[in-house]
Amino acid sequence: MRSGVQEQKRQDRAGVQGISARGILVTALSLSVWCLIPSIEPLAALHRVQSDESRAFLTLSATESASQRTGTGQYIPRLRLQTPEDTSAGINSSGPRTGLIGIGDSLTHGTMDATNNQINTSNAYLQKVADSLAAEIPLLFSQPYFNEQEKRINPFLIPTNVAVDGDDIFSLEGLEYYKRVGAIDNLLSRDLVADRLLPVFLKDNYDKVIYPINLFTRKPTSQLDAAIWLMNNGARLARAERTVTVFWEGNNDSSLATLGGGGSNPQFQPIPFDVVKDELKPGLRLLLAIGERQGAISFAPYTQEAIERNLTDADDFSAQYEKALSRFLAETVGASAENTVLAVTLPYYSAVGYLMDSEDLEFYLSKIDPTYSVPPTFVRVAPPDSPIINPLQGDRISLLTFGMMCAYLSAGHTVEEVNRVLEIDGRQRDGLVLSEEEQLFIMTRIDTFNEAIRAVAAAHAPTVQLADVGAFLNETFLGQRVITVGGRTFSRKWVRGNGFSLDGVHPGYTSQALIANLIIEQLNELLGIAAQPVDLEEVILHDPYIDWDGDGWAAGPEYASSGITRLLFMFKDPNDSDPEVQVELPTNVWDLISDTLLAEILNIPAMKDEAKRRGITVAPHCLEWVN
Repeated sequence: MRSGVQEQKRQDRAGVQGISARGILVTALSLSVWCLIPSIEPLAALHRVQSDESRAFLTLSATESASQRTGTGQYIPRLRLQTPEDTSAGINSSGPRTGLIGIGDSLTHGTMDATNNQINTSNAYLQKVADSLAAEIPLLFSQPYFNEQEKRINPFLIPTNVAVDGDDIFSLEGLEYYKRVGAIDNLLSRDLVADRLLPVFLKDNYDKVIYPINLFTRKPTSQLDAAIWLMNNGARLARAERTVTVFWEGNNDSSLATLGGGGSNPQFQPIPFDVVKDELKPGLRLLLAIGERQGAISFAPYTQEAIERNLTDADDFSAQYEKALSRFLAETVGASAENTVLAVTLPYYSAVGYLMDSEDLEFYLSKIDPTYSVPPTFVRVAPPDSPIINPLQGDRISLLTFGMMCAYLSAGHTVEEVNRVLEIDGRQRDGLVLSEEEQLFIMTRIDTFNEAIRAVAAAHAPTVQLADVGAFLNETFLGQRVITVGGRTFSRKWVRGNGFSLDGVHPGYTSQALIANLIIEQLNELLGIAAQPVDLEEVILHDPYIDWDGDGWAAGPEYASSGITRLLFMFKDPNDSDPEVQVELPTNVWDLISDTLLAEILNIPAMKDEAKRRGITVAPHCLEWVN
């Protein structure tokens, strides 16, 4: 099995190398044609073939050919010359040709472990939906797969899943939400659109996902622009008779407030800098101090002020959601294919496994020092050695803060020193601790987001249908709905709850399949088909995020990692069949943490300039992808 995966990776790399020269030439020629004959459609400009028999044209088509299947066994559409007589469309050739479009963020993109690659995307919910539909009806669907180094594998394949990791309801249209960047108004951002002409220049996720659709639109292209183009042009050229659009937007309108990391002016970092600074490399320590002093970096993401800054206002969300979805519907009203839109509700970001409660901290940190307990000011989720009745009770810290505490305790510091992360002189550190009240504040805001989604869906029915995935996930992760698969019960707990990948935010394989089955069930009813649900018992057998030996660690996936993901992978279970074998952090853990944080803050222009002036650079190994 491993050798097969390695061979697939080798073929992927070879495919990328093989296409690059041809792709650059084709793109350059097409751009020349656009300049000379601007009235010609970009699609026709890329390839135009005349024959006595018929005119061939470029379109999307799926195929049953084994050579066109990925390592996960899925079919994918290809960009190719196709004559009108060539009507191959899917595994099942009967029924109307159906296109599947994905609009959204990391959940629809297929992110896990804070990483985007083909392995993760192939196991994400939208791919599972596509696999099920393709066995029942002719389906047109394409993923913008990345390789293990997060490079686009086949950049000339038109994607129909245009969801982008990190997208929010504003960046859907290429806008930066003013509050999160410290501005006075929403601003168009080049970083939130696809605007590159050649594959070699694809850098950010918007370029890597949306390309080459921006060549066809002939303008900087937002995710929403790309979806509109797919409806108006892609569906017509592929002769799709109907389309289904999964519209799952809004999760990142509460993510920064919940996760405590990211943003700009300042960039928030949930790290206890004053406690751990002596463990960090001198160059990083200096830059962090300068950044904090200049206001470019903040180590207090969980103050009420910071939370409100990073949360989208309820009225702003409602107006932008209505605007974006209405625009999508209005600008595709003349599309050749009948469209059904699933407007998906949002789960509580403040209930994810990334947020560690008192029981989590004592469970894991007592593995390092059996005497560990949280300080009195840290409100518990339940009394010591008592069952958790209300998972929403008590204070939380971020997974990154927890990782720092683990590393600090492993370095020989005392429990009292480690707990200075949570309190100083008997007072809780509000900036690093997310209180129960603050969690409820975020949840209430998400409730208003969902009210807006329901209202917009109802206003545009029957074209738009509500998919209440958020309620299902909330009930599952808060223990209100018991989900058991393969003898494992799913909960909000990091790793021990079996529901999340190692980043504690994105669902693991089995949770992704649960989401897929909700969508499949609804599409069966809407489309009058009988697509089969994903076999959960089969999926869990190959789910790397299940804690099989019950020691609180999971084996995790096997792919190259870098940056934050590399830090997460330090917590992979070295032997998930033996609970006595525990995770041991590497002796150079603080060097790895320092290098990762340095690479992160160098994304801040002021810090990049300061580092250059002082000769501070990222260690080369930090930029490497390590298996």
